Amino acid sequence: MANRQDLHDVVEELPASELGAALRYLRFLCYDGLDEEPVDAETVAKLDAARAEGGPPVTLDEVKRRYGL
Repeated sequence: MANRQDLHDVVEELPASELGAALRYLRFLCYDGLDEEPVDAETVAKLDAARAEGGPPVTLDEVKRRYGL
């Protein structure tokens, strides 16, 4: 099982360009969800439709390329 030092070590190895994404992800993991807005039926339907489409996974590099990031 990982410990806090393992996490610190990995963070120290991150390139500066990825620090923002890492911070957002860690905050997401800590989020308690109490203030989360409910998801409306239309959004649920769109999510279900997207999941049903399936297809191959898309790499982060491909997403960045598609959106010019």
